[in-house]
Amino acid sequence: MYRTRTALASTAVAGLAVAAMISVATPAAADSQTTAVAAVEAGALSISAPTALTLGSAAPGTTGSATLEGVVVTDDRAGTDGWVASVTVTDFSSASVDRQLPASALTYAPGQAVVTGTATLTPSTVTGSTTAAAVQTAAAVSGNNTATWDATVGLAVPADALAADDYTATITHSVA
Repeated sequence: MYRTRTALASTAVAGLAVAAMISVATPAAADSQTTAVAAVEAGALSISAPTALTLGSAAPGTTGSATLEGVVVTDDRAGTDGWVASVTVTDFSSASVDRQLPASALTYAPGQAVVTGTATLTPSTVTGSTTAAAVQTAAAVSGNNTATWDATVGLAVPADALAADDYTATITHSVA
């Protein structure tokens, strides 16, 4: 019986030694972390508009009008700042006679914009502004967005217009 205890004790000690070797031989789990940094650059804020518009013919005392299609603001600044799109207009000048029609006779009425991305736009009608006047105001902006609209442009030909001719003005679109 003494031999059986010794054999059992020897077997138990040997088993503990093997278990201890397995525990020591197995490495503990370890983590290795890498910090990744990416710079997101701010893009541009821009506006584009058709380069020509024909208002048609109008007699003195009447209004000629046309639709300016596809004015687009692109906001790639990846931020939350709103923006304001504005127009200015010059007086209408004749190339062949020394006459002008005043810029104040022009009306620019933007339609509701179609927006991609997140922005809330409010249109404003402008009449004959020779300084920048807001036609679309973007608020509640989040990230990149675009806004596209058409505008009805009208010219009220003064009743006292003296010379029949073609008159030309420049409508300038800007965004800030």
